[in-house]
Formats: sequence, structure tokens, C-alpha cells
Amino acid sequence: MPTLLVGPNWVGDMIMSHGLISYLKAKRPDDELHVLAPRWSLAVAGRMAEVDQLIELPFSHGELCLKARWDFARSLIKNKYHRAFVLPNSFKSALIPAMARIPRRIGWRGEYRYKLLTDLRVLHKDRFPGMIDRYMALGFPANLALSANQLPEAPKFPELIVDPAIRAHLLSKHGLDEVRLIALCPGAEFGPAKQWPIDRYAVLAHRLVASGLQVMLMGSANDWSNNQVISDAIPEVHRSDVINLAGRTTMPEAIDLVGAARAVVSNDSGLMHVAAATGRPLIALFGPSSPLHTPPLSAKAITLTNPISCHPCFERTCPLIHQACLSELSVDEVLSALNTLLMQET
Repeated sequence: MPTLLVGPNWVGDMIMSHGLISYLKAKRPDDELHVLAPRWSLAVAGRMAEVDQLIELPFSHGELCLKARWDFARSLIKNKYHRAFVLPNSFKSALIPAMARIPRRIGWRGEYRYKLLTDLRVLHKDRFPGMIDRYMALGFPANLALSANQLPEAPKFPELIVDPAIRAHLLSKHGLDEVRLIALCPGAEFGPAKQWPIDRYAVLAHRLVASGLQVMLMGSANDWSNNQVISDAIPEVHRSDVINLAGRTTMPEAIDLVGAARAVVSNDSGLMHVAAATGRPLIALFGPSSPLHTPPLSAKAITLTNPISCHPCFERTCPLIHQACLSELSVDEVLSALNTLLMQET
């Protein structure tokens, strides 16, 4: 009988759910695994080998739409799910599995959803500091998952499929040279506090192209203008080697392109997790968030931050204005770590 997994809204969180997804599939390989999520994170689940069916959640963020949710949930009854894992902590995320009469509904305690889940877990954040372990714990009985270091099985690093044919097409389409390609990801949807200063990215990009490398600037449409500031700061003699692809790719295309890079430098963002899950050497820059909570899950990643007394604060904008947890990271530090990774790959 199939299993339904109600997936997270954020790209990075969906990637961190892959530990649980791969575990569930390994335990019951003949059971289909269906993922229900918004379009933007569902695209990531589509690059997970264990996922059998994708179901797009047809509601905008914040919409309750009780009658429409009821109708949608009733349409899922035909799938005869025997259990559902509800990864987001919201009330709305637990509604559809309950309305669809799925007999086992497993998730952490969240917004007023005591009656909606049949297996309600109480999260002790100090016992599960990492998001990947919080998701993984839901795959075991509560009495066997009391803390991250007591899980019967540790989650595997996430892995996303890269399509070689699409990758080759995209490299040709955008004039990219895989041999010397470095991806920079200057954005972060969470807020500006997570972003290493744009002028630092500009200096880093200049030094990379001056050394003969090619720079691919990634991100959503919201990142295009900042990425263009970086591109415009490059002397004209090297500017053709800086390609701004913000907003010009779908999520699957971004996965294929990031997976083609020799290395990636990224803020703590969805693209950081994409780089880790495609096995790319990665420099991950952490500001107000914690690498203990949402680290890049890869043996090829180096995390950098300036651990000042207020770090981590998890704020969208720096309450103290200075953003010293990131602003005091120098280009030399980032470039040194990047060169270390590149030498390990040769």
C-alpha cells in the first residue's frame, strides 16, 4: 500500500527530508511513495530516485480554502494510503491527510493539530538540533527515536539526480565551460541577514575570472538585480566570463547546472543544499542561521561563519545592523577555502 509524504515548502527542507524518504523506500521497496508539496519544492522531490509519484498542492501559501481542501483530500482516497508523514508543523499541512481518512498520520506537534495526527510527537529541539534528524525520527516508533544520537539508523546524505543530457544542453545554451565553471549563489529567500555582502561576491567573482575560471551566478528572479550588480562590477575584459542566470532556469535546470559546476560558493539557501545533494565541492556561508541545524549535508562541504556572541539569532534582518557574522568574513578566507576544495578534486 502506498505512503503519502506531505513535504516541506522550502527547497532546502525538502532536500533534508531525503534521509527519511530513502529510509522509507529501503524498508518497503514495493510500496509506492508519493510526495505532496507546493510546486517549487515538489520539483526537487522529482529528482529523488525513491519517489514514485508527485502531487502538487494546489493552494497558495497562507490560503485555507476549507471546501477546496476537502475536495482535494477526497480525491486522494482512491490511492488507499496506509500512512502519511506530515513534515511541516502547520495546521493546514495536517488537514489533507486527515480529510483523506489516511489511518496513520505521523508528525511533530504543531499548530493546533492534536486531533489531526494519530501519532503526534513532541519535539525536544535540544535532542534533535539537525532538521534532517527531526525528519528521520518520524520513520521510527517514538520510543526508539528519543534523540538524534539514539536513532536506530542515521540518515544518509541527500542525493539528487542530475540529468546528463539536459545538463549538456544547458551548458551549451548558456555558453558555459564545465571544465572551469564556478557557481556563486548570492541570494537567500529567508532574508538579507543570510546574505554575504554583494560587494564581497563581486570581488570574489573578479578574482575567479581573472584567474581563468568562469562564474555562473545562480538564484531566483528576485536575485537578478543583485547578481547584475556583481556582473557589472567586473572589468569589461573579463565580464563575458560572468553569466547571470538568476530567474532564467527552472528548479530542475538549476539542479543540473549546479551539478555541473567544479565548485559552489553559497549562502545558507536552497541552492546550498542543491550543491551538497549533487556532490559538488561547496563553500557554505552561514550568517544568522546555524550549521548545526541546517548544515550542507556533504563530505565535500566547508562551512564558514564568524561566531560572534549573538550568533545564531535566526533573524531575517540583523537586529544590530552590522551583520558581523557574515560581513567580517573576508574574500581571502572564502577564496582560500575554495582553493583547498579545488585542489582536493584534482
